[in-house]
Amino acid sequence: MMYDKPTSQPLVSVIIPCYNHGKYLGTAIESVLAQTYAHTEVIVVDDGSTDNTKFVSESFSEVNYIYQPNQGLSAARNTGIDKCQGQFVVFLDADDWLMTDALKINLAYLTREQDVAFVSGAHVMVVESRNMVEEKKIIVDDNHYQRLLMGNFIAMHAVVMYQRWVFDIFRFDTELPALEDYDMYLKISRKHRIIHHQQMIAAYRIHQQNMSGNIPLMLESVLLVLKRQEPMLINETEYKSYYHGLKYWKDYYSGSLYRSLAIESWPVIKKRKQELNMLLSYNVSLFFKLLLKKIIHVG
Repeated sequence: MMYDKPTSQPLVSVIIPCYNHGKYLGTAIESVLAQTYAHTEVIVVDDGSTDNTKFVSESFSEVNYIYQPNQGLSAARNTGIDKCQGQFVVFLDADDWLMTDALKINLAYLTREQDVAFVSGAHVMVVESRNMVEEKKIIVDDNHYQRLLMGNFIAMHAVVMYQRWVFDIFRFDTELPALEDYDMYLKISRKHRIIHHQQMIAAYRIHQQNMSGNIPLMLESVLLVLKRQEPMLINETEYKSYYHGLKYWKDYYSGSLYRSLAIESWPVIKKRKQELNMLLSYNVSLFFKLLLKKIIHVG
């Protein structure tokens, strides 16, 4: 596929997959339309929503609304790729939003260094239940692939701007139940140069419907994604980073599982057998700490 040569005003495609997040969608769309860099197209891919997603999308004349039967997040993103016209691509989840200068900042990096596959920046985490806002900045200046093996320092997809040519090579894996973005970062950074900076790009909204709240799904998915990289590792440094990553993710999600179970009553905990088994499998010490805590409490 051929694309027009870069101009002084290249088109940036912002793809917003949406599945029953119509109540947040207007804020996401408005954050794109308010950008200081204005040469954009907004594509909402409605992945079989049953709420007001269509109505919200069509209330904005600037939005290209696309409906498809529910196929999952990866498929929705791939549909957006197929329909977009931009030389640069951003994926904004419907419940998040962009900072005003987000596109301008990331575009400056990619137009300066066109061999860079994608650029990523920092974000703020907005926790609805606690009315909390926290900046998330991680400094990563080199060895990006190895650092991604150790953990997902990008953390939020909307902070990433891709060169469009990336998607002539890679697509989001529709077989993955979650963390398809982390899988994409690893595949791309294995083959191509990327850049990460600390300027604020987007806001990540934490609420009760976040997929990241499904801890068993996230733990199983992240280990699956990371283990896909093992056959491609070529030196001791990469293997060390890989094993560091395996331990990091097991500890991270085991800690989350423990905190989730520790606040529950013993009868409820006994019903959550999948989580108990996962905690036993990945962190025996936390498993017995939980049992001891509850036995003492019950006693």
